[in-house]
Amino acid sequence: MKAPGLLFPVALAGLMAASIVSAYPAIAPPESVEFDAGKAGFTIKYKEETSPYRVSAVFLMPGEILDVKIANHDMGRFTWEVPEGTGGSDSSAANRDSSARPLKSWKWKAPDSAGLYPLRLRRDSTDDTILLNAFVMVPAAEMRDGYLRGYHIGTYPKALIKGLEFYRAPSGFIRADANSLGARLSPHFKLGQFLCKQTAALPAYLLLKERLILKLELVLEKANQAGYACQSFHVMSGYRTPFYNHLIGNVKFSAHQFGGASDIFIDAAPEDGEMDDLNGDGRNDGLDSELLFKLVDGMSVNEYFLP
Repeated sequence: MKAPGLLFPVALAGLMAASIVSAYPAIAPPESVEFDAGKAGFTIKYKEETSPYRVSAVFLMPGEILDVKIANHDMGRFTWEVPEGTGGSDSSAANRDSSARPLKSWKWKAPDSAGLYPLRLRRDSTDDTILLNAFVMVPAAEMRDGYLRGYHIGTYPKALIKGLEFYRAPSGFIRADANSLGARLSPHFKLGQFLCKQTAALPAYLLLKERLILKLELVLEKANQAGYACQSFHVMSGYRTPFYNHLIGNVKFSAHQFGGASDIFIDAAPEDGEMDDLNGDGRNDGLDSELLFKLVDGMSVNEYFLP
């Protein structure tokens, strides 16, 4: 049975540090279960990321030019589809001409208006498609006295912390409203899971790094391979505004403020807001959290997880 109110989150950040560090005995995971990682039959590159997922997200400033490429040596033909009226290279003519060399890269200019713009790359021979949800952000330059369009964000440091780009003050924020809360960031995560907890009012504004979402997908796949069946993680804490971060007394330069961290736990059987009993001992406690911590910690040696 579950102990009421126990959550035991694991923190996923640049170095994949976990919030539960006590030493617990190793426990064998339960049997592996089937899990669809949501990967396409090809891989794309955009900004500094590489994604094999059928749904991915990119965060752009108004007017920013997005370059998208096929990551591998794929000789197939692809069609690049963008929302009507937005700028971008059209691949359809080249793909209709069988003598033309298949296009492997495309450009798209983000519109001036903030919002969600679905971009699609489709392999013509199989209709295998990657949806790249492009979120055009509201410029941070619109902030006045720590508020963005009435939403309290607070103040970011003007200088880089220890010279790390990770801690650069944001140039823009994602606008979240009732229509975009359910927007997919990846096969198993939605925008609404990462809102700051300071208010339930909408619209709200948040910051996310593309790599955080890709990391979460990798950890989710690893968790399912270990036998911990879940279709997503419960994100107890995603983005935190500097205002809210200070309000709850967290460390001054928390990675949550820069969209690069999330506190997660498995809540699937049943989905009740508490950590699942992962080791089958009839309780949800630190032993269960330690299993997820060890899984995440083991992945942190991969260079990909460095900030």
